[in-house]
Amino acid sequence: MQSNIYTIEEVLKNLGYPDPLVAARLQARMILLGRLSRYEAAMQQLKTKWNCSLSELRAHYQVQGSEDSAADDAYIELQWYADAIETIKAQLNALGKP
Repeated sequence: MQSNIYTIEEVLKNLGYPDPLVAARLQARMILLGRLSRYEAAMQQLKTKWNCSLSELRAHYQVQGSEDSAADDAYIELQWYADAIETIKAQLNALGKP
């Protein structure tokens, strides 16, 4: 029985990737696109639940003397998703086209 020893480069080349950087770039894109999809879906659910946009929740959050902990928490969560989506889009741009 013959034992074959492969290098990472050989395995990746056999899978159709010209070099490890291309494989890593495509894997990173897939991970980021998955996160983007999940975050956009979560953001849409929050907007639907509260029947308002991020800017409307922000305006409510910033009103002095108007405390609604559930709405405030929703705003903070929605803002987190908006920031994360912006970051992911910037990271996808940095990776370039596949």
